Amino acid sequence: MDEILFSERPTLRQPYLIIGFEGWPNAAEVSSTALGYLIEHLKGKPFASIPLEGFYQLSSLRPVGVIREGRLVELKFPGNHFYYSKTSQSHDLILFQGIEPHLRWMRFVELLLNLAEEFGVSQIITLGGTYDYIPHTQPPLVSALFNHEDLREKVTQAGLGLTDYMGPISIHTFILEASKKRGLKAVSLWGHAPQYLQTKNVKVVRSVLRHLVKLIKIEMDLTEIEKASDYFDQQVNHLVRQDPKLKEIIDKLEEAYRGMDHFSFPSEKEEKSKEEKVVYLQAFFKRQEDEEKKEG
Repeated sequence: MDEILFSERPTLRQPYLIIGFEGWPNAAEVSSTALGYLIEHLKGKPFASIPLEGFYQLSSLRPVGVIREGRLVELKFPGNHFYYSKTSQSHDLILFQGIEPHLRWMRFVELLLNLAEEFGVSQIITLGGTYDYIPHTQPPLVSALFNHEDLREKVTQAGLGLTDYMGPISIHTFILEASKKRGLKAVSLWGHAPQYLQTKNVKVVRSVLRHLVKLIKIEMDLTEIEKASDYFDQQVNHLVRQDPKLKEIIDKLEEAYRGMDHFSFPSEKEEKSKEEKVVYLQAFFKRQEDEEKKEG
């Protein structure tokens, strides 16, 4: 059951393969939201999927049941799906939206790269999110790592910072290394979200998409994410004005931020110290969403 299941084998021109995962590398839902936006606004068409069997522990990644008046209406399984989008530029796109596997990374990545080679992928780009010691009042950082020296200039011209890091990795880094062994060029983009905003951060998503557009030179309407980002910023600032304690924390973050190396992932020690400064805002944003639904 390892093989990729195809519903179609489209003819594509030197496609870029853009990859995003739910799970550990999806802080602030940056990766999954960015891929969802790309699929929707580039009119991605599904054409293949990787089965869940053998890669996940279903006790940790449970299917979702829809039950109405005692009757099971639907059982929804999470998935790993490939979409394609034909562009007016010289490169078409393959978009992969999946879940970081719990098991057998080597085989999972092998399947991804087999597909990349079959469709003549010219470059792989993964999109991820990480929490960082950064105030929301600053423009979101987007850092990058790459697996081939030829990509350095392309990455810096897109305005991306270069990452310094040593520690546990996500499957993104594993993909870069496996791609290098096959002679495939790959870049990993990471949006850095404020640690104290433990919720979907569309402001960081917008920044990641802006840099992606520059990196691969595609045309895409970002109007919707721009508006969502501005609204998100307004809501956060509104909350901060109402909470002196939170404002004090952010003021200290801004002071510390000015002297930091802005493209190093946080160390384990820094992660532990940041946990003490986390202010969870899910309840606030959930309340906002509920109010909007009532008004609608």
